Amino acid sequence: MQTGWRVTLVGFGINVLVGITYTWSLFARGLVVQHGWTQAQAAAPYTAFLFFYAFSMIPAGRMQDRLGPRPVISVGAVFGGAAFALCAVFLTPLGVTILWGGLLGLGMACCFAAVTPAAVKWFPPERKGLVAGIVVTGIGVSAFVLSPWIQRWVDRSVSFAFVVSGAILFAGVFALAQFVKNPPGAPTAHAARHGRVSVFRSTRFYLFWLMFFFTTSAGVTVVSHLDSLTRVHTGYERGYLIISVFALFNAVGRIAVGFVSDRIGRERTMTLVFSTILVALGGLFVSATPAVLGLSVAILGLSYGGLYSIFPAATATFFGEEGFGLNYGLVFSALGAAGVLPLIAGALFERYGTFHPALIVLSVMCAAAIGLSLILRRGRAAPVHGPA
Repeated sequence: MQTGWRVTLVGFGINVLVGITYTWSLFARGLVVQHGWTQAQAAAPYTAFLFFYAFSMIPAGRMQDRLGPRPVISVGAVFGGAAFALCAVFLTPLGVTILWGGLLGLGMACCFAAVTPAAVKWFPPERKGLVAGIVVTGIGVSAFVLSPWIQRWVDRSVSFAFVVSGAILFAGVFALAQFVKNPPGAPTAHAARHGRVSVFRSTRFYLFWLMFFFTTSAGVTVVSHLDSLTRVHTGYERGYLIISVFALFNAVGRIAVGFVSDRIGRERTMTLVFSTILVALGGLFVSATPAVLGLSVAILGLSYGGLYSIFPAATATFFGEEGFGLNYGLVFSALGAAGVLPLIAGALFERYGTFHPALIVLSVMCAAAIGLSLILRRGRAAPVHGPA
């Protein structure tokens, strides 16, 4: 088990670097102020990133099942570092959307698709939620630590921030990747194909996908516009501090919710977390002061971070470890669909001058997720036919 904990901690470190993507609203604000981009143009790269990131998780997860995590993460480091650096050269709405959205999305999918499955496979079922939480907590810690630095780099110039971020991302992830491996006797590529057939035959999979889509839409939309939302709704000029609050509670939520789900069950934890996301969205809607907004952002960060502990653990619990990388990639593809919501929110802001319409849409989606979680708890979802 000692090796398993080492892989877990290395995965945490990789995600600290991967989590730099959560600071996008700082880059976006710099592009608006320094280069005259519209809010919708500044949201487009993040929308593209989420699309490519999520749907690349499927082939990346399959590659992890076939080749192991080390080569997949190493490729992700190259793609991620190159994407940031090239954005400094092709600093146009189309260029940044293609490079930061497409190439970075592919690279970060290679990293994320490999580190969590590799760590979780080392542990028994009663620890999978906690281990998944520890690994993905790195992403939340990243934004908390890096937001002040990113703000300084962006204030100097957006191009400078892109170059420095790319260099750090490549060097750190590539070095750490060499220490990640699957346990002996890990499932084979044949098992991955078997897992894929099984997951599509389960009603539970489609409920998972929809719930992940509805709830992650709230988190990615708010975080992609958080700096501007803070300034517009409260007049507070230090949006990077609010981003740090989100990141801190995002990190705490990943461990705490993973621990809770190991104790009270995945389905009950889903209902609880989805409900707190809805409460947080309501708080954002009525917030007019930095204090109220900060509290709402803290609740949202705590709950949103927990999603990334619940869903990988639930995927392993309900669909088995055979083909886990691919199966979780299929569930995770819902995040790609969620990526359209930041773009819609930007367009609604351009039209109405407020983020309230977007918050209403997100609240309705979250309420739908709560309803689906209750269906899951009542056992109306058909069981999977295959590995349990």
